[in-house]
Amino acid sequence: MPVSPHLARWIFASVADYLKEVATDASLPIIVEGLDDRDEAFNTATDRAEIRINGPFTQELSHGFYEVSVDVNVLFSSRLDGKKNGYSLHKFLGLFHEAMDDLIPIFKFGQDEEIDDPDVQIGCLSPRAGKNDAVRVFHFGQIDKTDRLKQSAVDARYKMEISQ
Repeated sequence: MPVSPHLARWIFASVADYLKEVATDASLPIIVEGLDDRDEAFNTATDRAEIRINGPFTQELSHGFYEVSVDVNVLFSSRLDGKKNGYSLHKFLGLFHEAMDDLIPIFKFGQDEEIDDPDVQIGCLSPRAGKNDAVRVFHFGQIDKTDRLKQSAVDARYKMEISQ
């Protein structure tokens, strides 16, 4: 029995919603790659973030019982303007590191014209616990000397078990 054809949408929408809420609470402009447009306000923001979601990757462990894996990263860009605090980027990294090191509830989000999906929770993504699966913060440094643009990312790998 295959997984639901809606699983990818539910996961994408749930993860995007969860992380956008973190950004909104921190007044950080954010987009979801493949969903949102980069408007002028986003492009000119001193601090901004981009969410990327890869997956789901599924493996049937037994008949109708699946392990679902998802990889998520958030790319942060910060321009050092004037007398800006050089650690402001780290404040955002910390907020997202904390949020991404927690469970992410997965709901039947994302309305479809053919199917009316209620906002029912189907499970939770939890950070994978393997040796190389930690929630990680990467610093790419100053990538543009002219604009004094720095970039960093928070990266996490998740798993969830579901039955169909």
